[in-house]
Amino acid sequence: MAFVSSIRSGQRPRPEESRGACSLPSTSHPGTALFAFAFLLTLALPSGVRAQQQQPGVILDSSEALFTILAARIAAGVVSASEGAVEARHDVAAFLAQKQIPVSAELRSFFLEHQAKPGTGGNLGQYVSLALLMGPAPEFKPSAPQTDLPPDAKALVGLVPLLKQFANQANLTDLWAQMQPRIQREIDRYSPPVRRSIEVTDAYLRFPGGAYLGRTYSIFLSLLGTPEQVHARIYGANYYSVVTPSQEPRITEIRHQYLHFLLDPLAVKYAAEIQQKAELKFLARTAPQLGSDFKEDFSLLVTECLIRAAELRIDKRPAKEAETSLEEMTAGGLILAPYFYTALSEYEKQDAAMSVAYKDIILKIDPAREKEKLAQIKFAPKSQAATAAQAPPLSQEELLLNQGEDLISEGKYLEARSAFKTVLETINAGSERALFGLGIVSSSTRKPGLAEDYFRKTLEVAQDVRIATWSHIYLGRLYDLQGERERALAQYRAASLTATNYPDAWRAVQDGMQRPFGFHK
Repeated sequence: MAFVSSIRSGQRPRPEESRGACSLPSTSHPGTALFAFAFLLTLALPSGVRAQQQQPGVILDSSEALFTILAARIAAGVVSASEGAVEARHDVAAFLAQKQIPVSAELRSFFLEHQAKPGTGGNLGQYVSLALLMGPAPEFKPSAPQTDLPPDAKALVGLVPLLKQFANQANLTDLWAQMQPRIQREIDRYSPPVRRSIEVTDAYLRFPGGAYLGRTYSIFLSLLGTPEQVHARIYGANYYSVVTPSQEPRITEIRHQYLHFLLDPLAVKYAAEIQQKAELKFLARTAPQLGSDFKEDFSLLVTECLIRAAELRIDKRPAKEAETSLEEMTAGGLILAPYFYTALSEYEKQDAAMSVAYKDIILKIDPAREKEKLAQIKFAPKSQAATAAQAPPLSQEELLLNQGEDLISEGKYLEARSAFKTVLETINAGSERALFGLGIVSSSTRKPGLAEDYFRKTLEVAQDVRIATWSHIYLGRLYDLQGERERALAQYRAASLTATNYPDAWRAVQDGMQRPFGFHK
């Protein structure tokens, strides 16, 4: 739930990114600084006061786990010039240069073997995912079984024992303590604008301060990360934004994740009402700029459109400027942003909170009217470069995968199977999309044994969070239908690591945990 590394490095605040999640909501967030400055909207703390433990609300903090990982990269000598000049890195490098760190050679080998692939948000994104799922120093124990971790974190879990050695050999406790004044200055810089932004957002949506239903939103400031990035994640009930050194506070991106924090639960609560309008998702599927997560999860698309419209309203953008922004959003595939922008103008005229008005706003979406308006829209090409040069054609593999997925949505399973098998047999034997597609085809054509095999193979190679999440859900449903409730529950728990990113998936997990799939009251 794909903004980019610099916002939604593969996480959800914007249509270009993704997010991650933790199996069971925890009362303490992994990787949190030993001394954390917390601001709760229900309790204004004076600058410099740090909370000893997590409390429900919004927390401004720093992650010791992420700091340790990034310090290890410095010790290993794998930080490239392309990651930008960061003042704190020089001080950390000088500290580490005075230490004997035997494990640095192993660290270097590990980091070089796990370089991020192009288009995945750079090296920082994958380490953010791992750090947020690690417990505190000195053990750094992952908060979920390795098999249940999101794909990017799962690939890096072998780093944990090396980090334990590194922290001990480098005496990182002293370094972490030395960094606290610098961390506090950054916290002090961010605290007032973040608090103002959240207060204004709560006032607009008429959410009572601190009404978070036991969930938390943690904003972690990373002094060693590549500059000007914001990485958004969700782990179970907890939302995160990891912010790297930035010339100006990244309040817009922080607020975007906060809006998800407030509005995502409404998309789950009113899933039935949203699904009444789901025929509109087929219009969005053809938008080149729209991320696959938004094409596959209509509730997620609805929430993103509502958030983008709310941002324009909260910022009180001039009408002409707002109109231009809405046109750009629609061209990018956010097809309901104009509807919500208008609906919010009516919402502002009454007194009910968004939690009360939400259902009516959704029910008033008129698919026929929206289709009529969208008939005049020409979706923008995938990249701005396409306007100046011929956009590269889709590969044969992408064409076949898109074809197979479209055929599944049309219920043409045999034709879809042919497209996916062609990919596996002639182009890419390890295609997660093809394996996942064949799992859906097999389950939809009542071949449970074959479906189980395909979903398990998908999980072995999956890099896409949504695909991994739904593979666990489908396996849980298969086991439920076979009367194997404990195996089913294990799969639903595994899916809950990342399901909160996608309203449809999260609802499926909740249903699966409450009663066996196929059970009717």
